[in-house]
Amino acid sequence: TVALHSRQEELHSLGVATTVPLGSESVKVIFNDDNACDLNYIWLRDNCPCPKCVHPDSKQKLVDTAALDFNVRPQQMAVTPDGSLDIIWNEGQHESVYDPIWLYKNARSYMLDSFHKAASSSKPPPLELWDRVSIWKNMPELSYKEFMTTEEGLFRWLDLVYRYGVVILRDVPQKKNQILEVVNRVAYVKSTIWGDTFDVVCQPVQNDPKHLAYTGMYLEHHTDMNYREKSPGLQMLHCLESSKDPGDHGGKSFLVDGFMVANWLRQNNPAAFHILSSTPVQFSISSHNMRYSQTTPIICVGKDGNTEEIHYNNRTMAPLQAPPQLVKPFYHALKEFVQKLRDPASELSFHMVPGDLVAFNNRRVLHGRTSFDPTKVSRHLQGCYAELDEVFTRYFAMRNGKK
Repeated sequence: TVALHSRQEELHSLGVATTVPLGSESVKVIFNDDNACDLNYIWLRDNCPCPKCVHPDSKQKLVDTAALDFNVRPQQMAVTPDGSLDIIWNEGQHESVYDPIWLYKNARSYMLDSFHKAASSSKPPPLELWDRVSIWKNMPELSYKEFMTTEEGLFRWLDLVYRYGVVILRDVPQKKNQILEVVNRVAYVKSTIWGDTFDVVCQPVQNDPKHLAYTGMYLEHHTDMNYREKSPGLQMLHCLESSKDPGDHGGKSFLVDGFMVANWLRQNNPAAFHILSSTPVQFSISSHNMRYSQTTPIICVGKDGNTEEIHYNNRTMAPLQAPPQLVKPFYHALKEFVQKLRDPASELSFHMVPGDLVAFNNRRVLHGRTSFDPTKVSRHLQGCYAELDEVFTRYFAMRNGKK
């Protein structure tokens, strides 16, 4: 924090020291901390911050990039007393004044990334990959009251969802649709074919066979709605009712960190990881007189090679479409992945009790339920979805505001 405070003071006093034109297309901007960057004139003109180019209220861009003269160049260029860069362009005497801190931050691609490295605390925190032992040592939980009534509680909830992919609220009022109050604290409800919310109910007098979730059957590890164009990012499940029978008749909920499993697979069998991250798999379902279908790898990696999403549900996987020579290796890779998912050492397993509300990253954490005797167990969960980018946007806004 001392280093960050010192860095903030440096940025506050930051200014452009001088400029050196580099031919007809770019300029070297040298800052008073001796860092420098080479900036194209068209880049500068396109990012002019004046009210004619950026709406003063919405901060949205007004300049038409495609209509600019790509050979634009300065007619005059100077450094102002406060260290800003002032340019009058050769097109219509248009004037642009660039704040030095804005230049420093947005020119990172054009210089040694000293700002990005020094301000490492502004980067997202590292993800906490977990298994059964590590998650029980640092259970991601907090009270409903703390979450709903304090900014610290809200931030802690957001931080746990980001780092662990899961958080459990305790002592949530046991009222139907209470889950909407919870989700509205962090995002907007994502409506699906099931509506704004859905109910998973199994009672001794109601063992609905139309959906496996409404029976006492074992529900294996899965992520929801892989058959949609973009599966929901955040899922919430609120326990409204569970059996009070002291006997263990099953019905435990379990969660597994898919990123941990993917990382384990990459380290132990890189070939299997490559197969699952490069082979498209189709997921499909027919419901409500509609058929949904989407194709995606089980493990999705980003440009940096890190795992970004997990998509897996054996119940909705369509027949594999792949070259014949890839079919058997795919099944071997899938088996190894699933065996690690099902390893009890990977699972956070617990009985949800009335008042528990678990929220998790549906594109990271797989969930499921052990089988139970539906003649002896009553169980009612209410669920809903939300977009993860709304959750993380709020998280980063609060995190940056704390600095």
